[in-house]
Amino acid sequence: MSSTAPSSDLVSGRECGPCTTCCKTLKIDAPELKKLADVLCPHCTEGGGCKIYTNRPQVCQDWYCGWRKIPQLTDHWRPDRCGVLICFVGKGEGIPPEFPQLGLKFDIVDSPRVLNWDPLIKLIAWEIAQGRPVFLGVPVPIGYERRKVFLNYAMAQAVQSRERQAMLACLEAAYRVGVQEGLSEETIFA
Repeated sequence: MSSTAPSSDLVSGRECGPCTTCCKTLKIDAPELKKLADVLCPHCTEGGGCKIYTNRPQVCQDWYCGWRKIPQLTDHWRPDRCGVLICFVGKGEGIPPEFPQLGLKFDIVDSPRVLNWDPLIKLIAWEIAQGRPVFLGVPVPIGYERRKVFLNYAMAQAVQSRERQAMLACLEAAYRVGVQEGLSEETIFA
């Protein structure tokens, strides 16, 4: 689980509510909590939230998804509603050196059908067109590391042409790459 900027840049009035997507989707490897990706945190009640919220580990206190921090996203982007968890990716997390060292990862929560969602395609295309690094996060079997596929190079031509079908085909291909690589790295905790 990557840390992000302080909570002072959260969108005013936007709360997690019953969303617990991050509590399940993300791997946590901190001294106070170790949890596999795609396994519900032992402190969480799905749809009910954290049972130890006021005393939750620091790694959880410091982390917020893109929906909580990006004002342009509508309520439809809340992760439990759309099936996509937007995460921030920073320096040392696989961004090629010629790109700004802050980007976005669009973690697919359950079904790849969400790849066909127009708002997702448009936001990914927008970010790539702006020259920001973009990754697709792909779920894998429990006990393995979620795959993170860099999209900018593969989607550059499709984004430039603004062809929806070409962009969708690139996203689907990236998802397949992630699935194919899915059994290549078992989760190891530090």
